[in-house]
Amino acid sequence: MVETVQIDVSVIVAAYKCVATLERAVRSSLDQPGVTVEVIIVDDASPDDTLVLARKLAEAYDNVIALTTGVNKGPSGARNMALEIAKGTYVTVLDSDDFMESGRLARMMAQARVLQATILADDLYKVMEGDEEGPRTRLLDLPKPGSDSFKVDLAEFTRGNMTSYNGARGEMGFLKPLILRDFLEEQSLRYHEDMRLGEDFALYAEALAAGAAFQIVPPAGYFAVVRPDSLSGSHGAKDLGALARRIKALRDAATGPARDALQALWIDTMKRYSWVRLIDAVKARDLAEIAACFKAPPSVSIHLINCLGEQFVLRTGRLLGRSP
Repeated sequence: MVETVQIDVSVIVAAYKCVATLERAVRSSLDQPGVTVEVIIVDDASPDDTLVLARKLAEAYDNVIALTTGVNKGPSGARNMALEIAKGTYVTVLDSDDFMESGRLARMMAQARVLQATILADDLYKVMEGDEEGPRTRLLDLPKPGSDSFKVDLAEFTRGNMTSYNGARGEMGFLKPLILRDFLEEQSLRYHEDMRLGEDFALYAEALAAGAAFQIVPPAGYFAVVRPDSLSGSHGAKDLGALARRIKALRDAATGPARDALQALWIDTMKRYSWVRLIDAVKARDLAEIAACFKAPPSVSIHLINCLGEQFVLRTGRLLGRSP
């Protein structure tokens, strides 16, 4: 009789065009003494050799599984495919260009049990691509010195995803926590496949709304590699619109401080969405779409008018600067 091995952590790696970094991510997931790990790589229909590499890694290691979506679905679709077969007590996401320090998962699992956390996130380190051994910058600087953990409810988590939170751009939705898999199954929680922006935020927020206990602890060794082309933070109208709709749905179901925080985040997101949408409409010379952009809460319409005014001043200044 073959004894079934209990998997402590299922590490999910959504992979797209990441031949240069995938093996590093997988090896860092396997270098986790003290826990039994499975690594589930899901290639998201990459046009390069990512799937070939994923299958080679699966052949080399018994606890690595390689799947493919077949058609590009984005990170949400790839992660959901992995969740369907994950066997770990906990699941966690590792982005394919990031990596973990040896021992991270054992440290986090021990903390999750002591704190009785459904979701246990460690404040991550940001490092620059090409200088991964160089300076480390903490994302949140939470918990504060003198505290071992920081408890997060839905209101605090929502505020933690405002760009002004904690004095810098460092959204809690960027964290890569351990999550109790049974909780996800009991609550039928999955990533929203219409989202390619803020999909982590939506999953964590819905888990909190369903009663999850969320704790943040000091860095345990997750390294988020920042690429120069990722610093712009630019997103298209479709992605921002999907995020705005999800925040609105969460707001409509919430009460008290959580509802107030979600309303503020929705307005903030609507400003970004409406401005990008307006730019697209102006480029397309779509008068009906331009008018539709102003059918929004007053603060959003005022924001659009202010943005247009700023653009007018900038363009006028450029024209005057070229005058003889």
